[in-house]
Formats: sequence, structure tokens, C-alpha cells
Amino acid sequence: MSQFPAPERHVLSLHTTLGSDPVELKCSTLYYPVSCAKDGLTLVFTHGLASHKEQYDPTIARLLSHAQTRSTIRDIWVLDLPNHGQTALLNRPVLDARKAAGKAMCTTKDFALYLRAFLSTPSLESSTVVGIAHSGSCTLWIFALTSMPPSLTPFALIMVEPTLMFPSLTPTDPRSIHGAANVRGSLAKRDRWTDREALTRWLVGGKGVWRKWDKRVLSGYVRYGFEEANESDLGTGKKKSYVTPTLRKEEESPLYACSSHTVEPESLGRACRAVEETGRGIHVIWADFEEFVSKAARKEILDAAEHRVVSQRTIKGAGHLVRGSVLFSCCSGL
Repeated sequence: MSQFPAPERHVLSLHTTLGSDPVELKCSTLYYPVSCAKDGLTLVFTHGLASHKEQYDPTIARLLSHAQTRSTIRDIWVLDLPNHGQTALLNRPVLDARKAAGKAMCTTKDFALYLRAFLSTPSLESSTVVGIAHSGSCTLWIFALTSMPPSLTPFALIMVEPTLMFPSLTPTDPRSIHGAANVRGSLAKRDRWTDREALTRWLVGGKGVWRKWDKRVLSGYVRYGFEEANESDLGTGKKKSYVTPTLRKEEESPLYACSSHTVEPESLGRACRAVEETGRGIHVIWADFEEFVSKAARKEILDAAEHRVVSQRTIKGAGHLVRGSVLFSCCSGL
């Protein structure tokens, strides 16, 4: 029998905006009640683009396997972005209505307001929040911090492989090249399979990154990152089912544009100062392999942060899609 708390599934209603329109969006979360320590940390995990909250299951299991870390943590929240994972299914009526009206897709700035709305919920009142963000979701925290009151500012922020970019970015920078490729590739990629078994075979049978994933992460991706849909067969008129991503590819594509992750250097510096003044500052975890964030990009990020990053760690043998393995030591240090 596991000694770790089983996650509770909660759906929260968040009052936020999409573009300039006030909306109510649902937020599907995993909640881990770890301890009764009133002065313990509340971890808030946000996932990268085209992922989902359950990607962190193995990471959290490893995190909680350390007694020292468990004694530090009060509880853990893991949330989906509004058009990702199971949350996308809950918000699909709102998202499709906006699409039908010709309105813009969700942007990273919309995500930042959604994150701020989550941090404002009564569930996190009086919590000592430590944000843990991977890849593109690091941008959301920095956007949110530019207009966040001190009462909502996290005690600390751990950024794993942040994909932050700046106005000075050149077209030859690897981030520009990868971003443009992802914008095109997400629109061109396959988005239908007959069932989840066929999807799994396709994912592990090609040359993509999925065949290298931890089996638990891959299983969660197939289960929570996709949904079963139906359409009428034009020949027979009968309903035909298929499996497709919960994040539509026309929603995914613009999220990879460099403009979606471009922040002013001064904004990053202010964010670092704000978190430093509130608690323990910003920490960064880098991948060993420079698949997306090069050494030059890392230096640029650290310079813009005014060298206020409190600690840096590198995960040996890991690429950009690392499933964190040193978070426990970061949390212990807090």
C-alpha cells in the first residue's frame, strides 16, 4: 500500500478574460494533501505546451518519496492550461463559440490571466506558494508576475527549461528556428487515429520523442491528452468514432510563435526582484542536452534576470522534455 497521498480531482471555476472578453473557464486540477504543516509549502505545477497535468505524476511520486521533502510540503496543486488535457473538454463550448465568432485563439497572455485567477482562489489563500513551471509555461508566470500584487506573488518559482525570448531575438537563433518549425509542424501533423491502441503504436513506432518517454508518462499522455470524438460517415450516415488531441492543432500552432514567449528584459528583472522580496526567489533547472535552450540563450536569460536567479541545476542525460528528477533537492533547499 502506497504511503503517499492519492491525488484528489477538483474542478474550479475561474473568472478571467480571453482577449478583452470576460469569461468563466473551468480548471481541472489534481490536489495532493501532503501534510498538516501550517507553515509548509504549497507547490503549484504548470505543464508545457501540448501537454497536460498528469505528465507530472512520476515526478510527484519521486518528490514525495523523500521524507525530508514531504516534511517541507503542505500540499500540491497541478493544473491544466485552459485548452489542454481534461480541462479542454470542460472549456470546449466556450472555445468553440469564440472560434465560430471569429475571435482569436487562447494566447499565452490569456494563460497568464488564467493562472493569476487560479492563484486568487480561496483554496490558495494564506498559502506559501512555490510555482514549478516547465518550458512554455515559464512564460505565463513571468507575464503574470508583471501585474501581480504582492499578496499573490509566489514565495519561490522553479523554472524548468524556460523558453523565454526577448525582442532582440534574431531569425537565426535556435529558438526562432524551432519555434517556426513547430508553428508549421503542428498544423501539418496527424491528428486522428481509430483508437488509443492505434495512437500508442503510432507514437512509439516512429522516430519521434515519444518512444523515449517513461512508459507512465506515455500512458498518461494517451489517456489524458486525447479524446474520443464522433462524426457521421457520409456514405452510411452512421456515427464513426476516432481519437484526437484535446488541444486542437489550430489552437496549438500559434502558441509556438516567438512572439508568444517574448518578454521585455526589464519585465523578467522585475519578476525576479518581486519573488526575491517575497521569499526565496527564482531557481532554474536546465537540461543537459541543448535541444531548445542553448548556452547562449541561457546566458541571455540570466543577464535579463539581472543575475538574480538564486540557483541553477542541470539534469544529466536529459533533453528539453525532461521529467524533473532534482525538484526534491530544490524544495528541500527552500
